[in-house]
Amino acid sequence: MEIAPLKGWVLDLVAHLDVACPGFAGAYLRASTERRQIIAAFMAAVRIGREGEREAAAMLVTADHRTILEYAFPTVPMGLRRALGKSGPQPHEPAYYRDLHQALLSGQRQVTAAIMQSPKLTPDRLAIITALPADLCDARIVHRVEARADAHDLTLVTSLLAERGIDRAEFIDALRRSTAPLKKVVQRWALQIPFPPHPIPAAKGYRPIRDGRELRKVALAYQNCSRRYTNASIVGENAFGEFTDDDSQTALICLQKHEDIWTLDGVYVRRNRQVAADLDKRAREFAARYGILERRYTTGSDDATAALKRFTRSVFDW
Repeated sequence: MEIAPLKGWVLDLVAHLDVACPGFAGAYLRASTERRQIIAAFMAAVRIGREGEREAAAMLVTADHRTILEYAFPTVPMGLRRALGKSGPQPHEPAYYRDLHQALLSGQRQVTAAIMQSPKLTPDRLAIITALPADLCDARIVHRVEARADAHDLTLVTSLLAERGIDRAEFIDALRRSTAPLKKVVQRWALQIPFPPHPIPAAKGYRPIRDGRELRKVALAYQNCSRRYTNASIVGENAFGEFTDDDSQTALICLQKHEDIWTLDGVYVRRNRQVAADLDKRAREFAARYGILERRYTTGSDDATAALKRFTRSVFDW
C-alpha cells in the first residue's frame, strides 16, 4: 500500500492526537483520500480541548464519514462528502473546508453544480467557482479557467463586451460550446467590439476602420502588424483609416491620441514599403484638414534610443 505523504497543520494535529490515542497517526496515514479530507474538515471546524483529545481521536478512527461530518458542522449540505473526496490526499488550509461547506450551504445551484461536476477540487478551483457570476459559473467554462486572476478577468471582459453591444448570452453560450482555450474565444469575440467614434469621419477617399474584424482584414491586405493595435483601438488610444487619393493610390493612416489630442503617427503602404512622396503628402494634408496634428519626435542628439526609434519605427512599430 502506497501512503501519500503528509505535511502542514494537519500533521501537527495528527501527531498530537497520536500521543493521546496511540495508533491514530497510522490509521490516518492509511486512510483513503476521502477519509483524510473528512478528518481534516473536522479538525478545521472543531477545536479539540486537551481533555477531549482521546475521545475525539477514537471517534475519528471508528466513526463513519457521515457521522464525522455531523460532529464537525451543524448542517451537512448535500455533496460535501463527495466534494471532499475530490480534494486530493494532501489536506488544505483550514479556510478551504469552511469555504467549501459555506459554498454548498449557500444553495446557489450553479455553484453546487460546478463543484459537483469538477473532476478535482483545490482552494484555487473553489475560489474560481465562487468568484464567477452565475451565468459564467458553468462546469464547461470553469474547468478551463486556469487561475483566480483569470476568473476576475473573464468577468470583466464579459461585462465589457456587453457594454459595447455584444449579446452577453450569445458570448457565454459560445464559451460553453467551444472546446478551445478561453483566451481564443475571447479574442475572437473581441474583434466584434465597435471602436470608439473615429476622429476623422468617413468621406470620399477615406474609410475609417470601425472594429477588430475590419482591422484584421486590413492587416492581412497590407501584410503588416496593425492587428496588434486592436486593444489600443478598442480603448481609443489608436485609430486607423484607409486613404485613397485621386490617383487611386491607397495608404493606411495610423492615428494616436496623446493627452486627448489626436496625432498622425504614420502613413503606411503594403508591407511597410517606402510611401510615395505624393501619396504621403496628400494623406497628411487630408488628416490635417480634420485637425490631426503631426506627431513630433524628440531630436536631441544625446538620445540614442530616440534616434534608433526614428530610424527603425516603420519596422518595429508594426
